[in-house]
Amino acid sequence: MIQKSLAVVMFLLAITAVACNRSGDSGNKAPTLSETTAMVRSNADLESAVKAKFKADEQLRSADLGVSANSTNNEITLSGSVESEALRSKAVDLAKSVDSGLTVNDQIEVKPSGRAANVLPSQQYHG
Repeated sequence: MIQKSLAVVMFLLAITAVACNRSGDSGNKAPTLSETTAMVRSNADLESAVKAKFKADEQLRSADLGVSANSTNNEITLSGSVESEALRSKAVDLAKSVDSGLTVNDQIEVKPSGRAANVLPSQQYHG
């Protein structure tokens, strides 16, 4: 009885070992051309993905931002202007979230709106 149980356990271990090797084989083979093509995003794909993130964000939706992609280098260049450093940082973070390993070249200018800078003549300092 013990020998029979031991034989069954050994048989199950052997089947498991074979199954593990076979599932590991697929990870060791080189990707096919169609798989490689599917993994690489085009410039337009990267640009669209970043623009979609900006459009979905209430604060960045109206920002004057340009997006230029170089998919070969997995790189995005952001340009234009925003009203605060916080918005610039948010734009960069959203762009980085599009793809792991994506390099973001930040060329965004911070141009505060005139609203905060407006001072009534009676509040101006005259030295």
